[in-house]
Amino acid sequence: MIAKLVKLAAAATLALGMSSAWAQGVMHEGTVMDTMNGGGYTYVQIKDADQTFWAAGPQIEVSKGDTVVVQEQMWMSSFTSKTLNRTFDKILFVGRIDKK
Repeated sequence: MIAKLVKLAAAATLALGMSSAWAQGVMHEGTVMDTMNGGGYTYVQIKDADQTFWAAGPQIEVSKGDTVVVQEQMWMSSFTSKTLNRTFDKILFVGRIDKK
């Protein structure tokens, strides 16, 4: 019984640590170079100060030229969107895309 409680406490601590790390992810602000919607997600190609990258988050209205802010959560390599029939070399998945 005690061993089970210890395991549960350890799992809860680990989960809290993970969510805390996500909450402290690096913020990126940049200009939307390209955008598309598919499967309930909005995909945006963002150009910030020193890089251009793709990000995907819950679907929103956004246009080329808009300034957006995203927070790093999970990077994926060679991600294929079946809805868009497209593979992204590297893409950042985010909890939200905020227009500025």
